[in-house]
Amino acid sequence: MHLTCKLLDKPNKHGCLTLITINDIQKRALYLLAARKGHYIKHLPTIHSIQYLRALAALMVIFHHSSAQIDIYRGTLKQVNIGAAGVDVFFVISGFVIWFTTYNRKSSPAKFMLKRIIRVVPLYWFVTLVIVVAGTAIPTLFKATRFEWPQIIESLLFIPHYSLGFPEKIWPILVPGWTLNYEMFFYLCFGLLLLVPRYRPQILLIVFSCLVLVGMLVDSQNALFRTYTNDLLLEFVAGIFIAQAFLKGNLSTKSAVLPITFCMLGLGSLIVAANVDLSNSIRAIYWGIPATLIVLGAVMLESTGKLPKFRTLHLLGDASYSIYLAHIYSLGILGIIWSKLITPEPTLVQITSFVLTGLVVSSICGIVL
Repeated sequence: MHLTCKLLDKPNKHGCLTLITINDIQKRALYLLAARKGHYIKHLPTIHSIQYLRALAALMVIFHHSSAQIDIYRGTLKQVNIGAAGVDVFFVISGFVIWFTTYNRKSSPAKFMLKRIIRVVPLYWFVTLVIVVAGTAIPTLFKATRFEWPQIIESLLFIPHYSLGFPEKIWPILVPGWTLNYEMFFYLCFGLLLLVPRYRPQILLIVFSCLVLVGMLVDSQNALFRTYTNDLLLEFVAGIFIAQAFLKGNLSTKSAVLPITFCMLGLGSLIVAANVDLSNSIRAIYWGIPATLIVLGAVMLESTGKLPKFRTLHLLGDASYSIYLAHIYSLGILGIIWSKLITPEPTLVQITSFVLTGLVVSSICGIVL
């Protein structure tokens, strides 16, 4: 194998190793080598498995919300209730990405948070404000979306609060944004840990475990308390530990048997736990562990060099954030048009056609957005 690259033994004046024109596998291998030596590479290699999982997670969530669009389809689609676990996959991925992109890189908490805000906030604010403007101009447009000024401000500032349209739910105006309340809390905690030179994953695990334990012991309906003591927080930590093991080379394997086994165990566990009532269960166990196994297996599979390349999945992975934010409304519009064009009946052909159309339409809208 010929490497058309130059790898410096010592960092250049910017503290970086220089890489020139290498393929993905070579670049990833050299990055891992640099990470173990305490250096970092300016341009991070693409982890294709993570991109594919982003696409998979977005499609799972679209599938989950397809069941809410047409009443007569709901009973059938609810029997295959694994789509909501796409959020758990997203959280594990988020932990992986944050550790992977900050490892051996000097960054202050302020700089880290600024990067995350630039990544997350503009699109979220845009979609939220579009809903606010449209809902104010045409009140009947979003029948279940209700808001007043406090909800608008809390939604934009990622402050958990109870929804006016769904009083039992801690949802912002843009419903999928409830996950961003967790993401922002995770970013804040991780950003503060950048001040600590060592044992960041372990400290975060202890802090989040304590918060979850308090949430189990104390009965409170306060929206902030319920969010910041939820066991979902542990899924971010799981992703961090996977990334840490990956960077240390502990996940490298030549055989695809173990990675595929992890993925199949994760998927099988999700199917088995699909209809568990999570209101009285620990979600991080029923869905978080399977999501962790899927991410672990996918990352390990990539290390074998046997992971196929899928341009479509890579494209969907790149657009997964916008797909996730906009899919509720693209599905809602599709549901209205669908009901006008045909008479909905709970047949396998109709339900399958609607779900597939919803996946395609939501994906296109997200890519365009």
